[in-house]
Amino acid sequence: MERVLPSQEMDQINALYEQALNYNGQTIYFPVRHHSPACSYHLQKVIETYRPEVILIEGPTNANELLPYLVHENNQAPFAVYYSYADQAALLDEEKGKYTCYYPFLDYSPELVALRQAHKFGIKAKFIDLPYEQILLNSERGKGIHEKDRKKNYNDDYLLDRSRFIQSLCRKENCRSFNELWEKLYEVDGLYQSTEVFVKNMLAYCYLSRHDYTEDMLKAEGCLAREQFMAQEIQQALNQYERILVVTGGFHTSGLIEWQSKSLPKLSLPKVKGKDTGTYLMAYTYKECHQLNGYASGMPYPSYYQTVWKNILKRTKQPLEASVQYHIAKFGKRLREKEDGVSTADSIEAMRMAIGLAGLRDKLECSLYELVDGVKSAFTKNEHSRLLQTLDQLLVGDQVGLIKETLHMPPIVNDFYSICKKYKLPIQTVQKQEKVLDLLKTKSHREISRFFHAMEYLNTDFCVKKKGPNYVERIDTNLVRETWEYRWNPNVETELIQHSVYGGTINEAVSEMIMEKIKKSSSESHVACEQLIYAALIGLEPLMKQVLPTVEKIIQQDGDFYSLVDACHHLHFLVKEPYLFHIEQSPYIKSLLIQAFQKAVSLMTAVANVPKDDENRAVEAMKQFYTLIIERELSVHTELFVVQLKEILAAKEQNPAIAGAVVSMLIGLEEWTEEQGVEKAMSYLFATGEAVTEAAAFLKGLMTVSREMMLSNQTLLDGIQQMLSDISYETFLQVLPELRYAFSSFTPLEINMIAKRVAHWHETKVDSVLESPVIDEAVIRQAKNLDEQARQQLLEWAILK
Repeated sequence: MERVLPSQEMDQINALYEQALNYNGQTIYFPVRHHSPACSYHLQKVIETYRPEVILIEGPTNANELLPYLVHENNQAPFAVYYSYADQAALLDEEKGKYTCYYPFLDYSPELVALRQAHKFGIKAKFIDLPYEQILLNSERGKGIHEKDRKKNYNDDYLLDRSRFIQSLCRKENCRSFNELWEKLYEVDGLYQSTEVFVKNMLAYCYLSRHDYTEDMLKAEGCLAREQFMAQEIQQALNQYERILVVTGGFHTSGLIEWQSKSLPKLSLPKVKGKDTGTYLMAYTYKECHQLNGYASGMPYPSYYQTVWKNILKRTKQPLEASVQYHIAKFGKRLREKEDGVSTADSIEAMRMAIGLAGLRDKLECSLYELVDGVKSAFTKNEHSRLLQTLDQLLVGDQVGLIKETLHMPPIVNDFYSICKKYKLPIQTVQKQEKVLDLLKTKSHREISRFFHAMEYLNTDFCVKKKGPNYVERIDTNLVRETWEYRWNPNVETELIQHSVYGGTINEAVSEMIMEKIKKSSSESHVACEQLIYAALIGLEPLMKQVLPTVEKIIQQDGDFYSLVDACHHLHFLVKEPYLFHIEQSPYIKSLLIQAFQKAVSLMTAVANVPKDDENRAVEAMKQFYTLIIERELSVHTELFVVQLKEILAAKEQNPAIAGAVVSMLIGLEEWTEEQGVEKAMSYLFATGEAVTEAAAFLKGLMTVSREMMLSNQTLLDGIQQMLSDISYETFLQVLPELRYAFSSFTPLEINMIAKRVAHWHETKVDSVLESPVIDEAVIRQAKNLDEQARQQLLEWAILK
């Protein structure tokens, strides 16, 4: 690091180093980056050399009770401490929101290494940071751990990543990112440096990064309050112990050392009720750690660095290069298993390239970024996104943690086990179990169904419905039996722990989440009404009554036709079929249905001339809306509906697909005769010039809403046949997609009926109309390959997600 810093700055850093790493002093301050093998390697050496009496570690103090379980031999990383805070006292704001945060640990996380070393040598250890809820209360909204769009990770390496010093250093060292810079200067070089040099470089890196932040910025991020609290904890330890090791994120190290020379005013903290907070140990995954690290809160690619850490512990020569070799070999094997046409020679070339790149980049060993670049060069030619996706998955890994011993579980987990016991659901095995439930005849089956739906709502991965009605999407609603598959797995507890902030029982948690989603739906009435369906499915009738006034306000604020149509369907289902949910008939819900319907009717004319790209959606919405008007509950409002339909047809500019749908509805409501509808269709079918292309769109709208005219009216069929005979081949290709869509709603039997008429017209057999020539299998394979290549290219261009 000295080679890139001015001498005056190195003088300041040397002074800081003398205070931080003094084996003869009472306190050693060891700076770390979260999930850094190099930091853990040197931290182990410091612990073995210094043998402190106590190790003070950056971490919320309300997790100290979990320390014995973080080092328990039966628990396997990755795992995380889960923190929650329910702001019932409105200390943060009037929203009384719920907040959660994760503190993940990997085998090579310096904090966990420190805890395990303390356990090994009989050294006392404790966390010394502010409790999670106090960090929230001492940081500005939108800053630090309170930042709205960040994943809620306790670690705060993002402060380093955003530093202008780091950005300028990246440019100077020709590194493409913060992580590449870190790896070059610390993960690679750090393994070949003495601990003294490594710590000095760490202090330089963090000290200069911190200089970009003013005191006001640090206060807003919550750093100053946290450091003052940690300094108080250190001061207490100084009165008790002769040798103290302080392990914190490097960003805080210089701040904590500065507090040594200051008087320590007592930090005033708001009082928070214990029942509003939660701290639990939970299993975690490499994938989740990697996703959090995308927010600059620790090292990425856990599987890769886990291998590096194992190599360090085994004293493997060139541990990083050995990890590169291991992953390239594993990558090649995985591609060969997928029959991707790679050879051992490709793997050898990738390794050779990685070593060569390390030399060009002035690195002592090749590592992660040489691995990736070597693979890009050796394994990929033109289309490489899929191969790189496979490499990414390999470097992240699929390891899942295991928690066998912990202090306590949140009440929601205990509620889950008590419900399973009540209904005799076997969860002692990881084998899938099947349960068939009769929803109408058996009360216990209805209760189990509600439990399964609640677990599904919480995304616990406990159960999945294989057969049965889908009341949310309104599919197969005539079915009265459900078939569920379920099995216990460690993820069930993990997911329930994550939802514990919402309530002590499963139903309480679901109720809170439904209420939260309804409140956040703002003016999206379809979202709010969909949540009512979920509440009914789970048997939360009291909750439904409680939120109906809120839903009413949302309907009144909604100005979107599509949203209101969906809302009408959800409300209509609750009004029409309450017996399916075993809930009481609600006049309030019926009044909401009428309100939503009337508002949607008033907005119908907005779709009269929708853009071409939106017409299919608009036609489907009109069709769904039309099915409501013929129902008894809304039939009294037909007159207003018809007025709006006629206004759409009278508009100077109208989308032909919408016009077709409107004509079909007017005929169905007996406001138009079929002859009038055919006449309107003919005006499109026998148009001239470019207008003829609108005929297919009109037919699409007409047949999407009602297929009967096509089946019963020979004049319409003859008109279509005549149009197709008259237009050019180029025009036919233009209208073909619309015609395909128009005929997609017909059943096989109906298609056969139409085919007979077409065959009669052409004086041929029905089979010649319906049968298509057989396509060679090789052509199909080639088409699939082309389709996959196109998909991968679209993914690479970020057109597909």
